Amino acid sequence: MRICSHYLKVKHILVIAGSDSSGGAGIQADIKAITSLGGHALTALTAVTAQNSLGVTGIHGIPAGFITKQVKAVIEDVVPKAVKIGMLYSEAAVKEVVKLLKSHGLVNIVLDPVLRATTGKDLLEPKAINLFREELLPLVSVVTPNLLEAGTLAGMKVDCSNDMAKAAQAIQAMGPHVVITGGHLKSKCTDLLYDGKAFHRFHGSRIETQHTHGSGCVFSTALATFLAGDNGVVTATKKAHNFTRSAIMNGYACGRGPGPVKPG
Repeated sequence: MRICSHYLKVKHILVIAGSDSSGGAGIQADIKAITSLGGHALTALTAVTAQNSLGVTGIHGIPAGFITKQVKAVIEDVVPKAVKIGMLYSEAAVKEVVKLLKSHGLVNIVLDPVLRATTGKDLLEPKAINLFREELLPLVSVVTPNLLEAGTLAGMKVDCSNDMAKAAQAIQAMGPHVVITGGHLKSKCTDLLYDGKAFHRFHGSRIETQHTHGSGCVFSTALATFLAGDNGVVTATKKAHNFTRSAIMNGYACGRGPGPVKPG
């Protein structure tokens, strides 16, 4: 039997994340980003949300044991070259993912610490934060918080570039490389990477649009996909930064609130 040479070159990316019923963020955005970069998305669903462009109205967590069942079914057949972890929602799900990462030799693990929706609804149970810091962060390769998430993880307020650097150092001390995304900075938009040795800044002028739904998901997923392509963390971050800016510039309206970005 002939195996298509193109298949052998396809990057398989495992996504462990929640679903967005409006299709703008979550696992839907992850699949779009991976596909547009020439990869194949393998998925394990952690939660189902009822949401639209105006906010999240409900969350149904997937039983933790079934998250494991999804992941095991995938990796017993296909070995992913990278893993993107998004919304986990429950403390039980965090514990289950920690077990999975400890039990399997997964590489290039990118964690998008989805803690709260823009509208203020918790997307991770508050009681899971300490577990998140102490047990999950040491197991991942890169974590990609926004300003609010970086502040929660570092235990400080983050609203300027100096704060970003201090928070990045505090978070990196827990284990992973850190990329704090700066889309919410008041001045120039700057993503900050701290790899434990040096700071790397990726600047971009502000894009005047309200259609930014899913930008954090797209950034972290693009980063995982570029890492799967054997890029180092600095190069992968730069490429993810540029890819996400393009997705934001191509964002479009979908509903009465902020619309989604368009990767690819």
